[in-house]
Amino acid sequence: MLAAAAVVLAVLYAIFRLVDPLPPRRFVIAAAAAGSGYERIARQYARILARNGVELTVRNAVGALEDLALLRNPSSGVQAALTTFGVGEPRDADTLYSLGGIFDAAIFIFYRGAEPITQFAQVRGRRLSIGMPGTALRSLLSQVLEATGALDASTRLVDLDYGQPLDALIAGDVDVAVFPDDFEGNVLRRALDTPGIRLMNVAQAEAIAKIVPGLKHVVLWRGLVSLDRDIPDSDVDVLASRNRVLVRRDLHPALQYLLLEAMREVHWPAGRFNRLGEFPAEQPNDLPLSPTAEAFYRSGPTFWQRYTSFWLTSLLNRIVFFVIPVIAALIPLVGFARPLYRWLNLRRIDRLHRALGIIERSLAGNAERSRLLEYQKEIAGIASAVEALRVARPFEVDLQRLRIHLRMVEDDMRRIAA
Repeated sequence: MLAAAAVVLAVLYAIFRLVDPLPPRRFVIAAAAAGSGYERIARQYARILARNGVELTVRNAVGALEDLALLRNPSSGVQAALTTFGVGEPRDADTLYSLGGIFDAAIFIFYRGAEPITQFAQVRGRRLSIGMPGTALRSLLSQVLEATGALDASTRLVDLDYGQPLDALIAGDVDVAVFPDDFEGNVLRRALDTPGIRLMNVAQAEAIAKIVPGLKHVVLWRGLVSLDRDIPDSDVDVLASRNRVLVRRDLHPALQYLLLEAMREVHWPAGRFNRLGEFPAEQPNDLPLSPTAEAFYRSGPTFWQRYTSFWLTSLLNRIVFFVIPVIAALIPLVGFARPLYRWLNLRRIDRLHRALGIIERSLAGNAERSRLLEYQKEIAGIASAVEALRVARPFEVDLQRLRIHLRMVEDDMRRIAA
């Protein structure tokens, strides 16, 4: 019995360790350039995960496109990434999961001149700064310019690093500058306060958002930047990029859940362009949601996740969803092994019973007295074997029956010998 139990435990332990290992204590997330909004968000995630003993390392890159490239590359060590919707490839569905949308980042388009610009066709032939090559901003705005017919041989794209477009616009080095939502900094306020610099009201924002994947139509409400100064002094239609968190399919589900919890803590509050609780969101996507994210959005945390620590929850989940089914699968095997275990314990008793039965039948058939000495030796050998025999507690009754059988044969032998 002990041997069988040891085998079962060894099998369970091997499967427990190899098939469903405990979640690692560290992983890497790609989060665009240092100082960007992506990096600030990733640092917030890292602080939240650290409370559960998990180290989230932030890897910087040029932008959302490079974040995605790092995530695609299994040798990069990156297992999660902040990136923009609309820049993926069909093959990404084979290796990546989405954990959902996290925020909409407004794209502010400023230009020089007194004449209002409300359509992208009006920027044809001008000098434009729409982000560095390799960034999601550049990719999305290039699609917009092509869709609206604004990108032709007369239009010149100027490559400027993060933080430079506004200075170039003020200096007159470019005619149109595009930069992402920067409510936390002073770029937007500075641009709105600069004479001669105007914010584009995108008249076709809703139509563009339906044509270019990854973009959304949002409104910069009047007075949202500054109520006391009434900035802006009217509602402004702007485009916004839809942002999300992607992970590799092999990222442990427990770490995916922990990252989802961090996403909810960071993005749940209401913002300038979202309602309370709007993010994180199970929104239309070009990549499937991970099974962990589906359960997170539709069922919420389990009982254990609400009231126990992350590591204890991981252990309990493994026991309930893995170990118990394995034990249930082994029940038929245990049922098959029980007759075998009984046979192994009783075969020695049965063998001695048969030997006594042969002697017993010979004595009952008036065996020759010349063989009595031979029978006595055989009975003595059997008695010695019975005395040395040890069986498990459930089979002690069978051993006692063997002893009774032995005494009966010994009595017959003494009666005949007398």
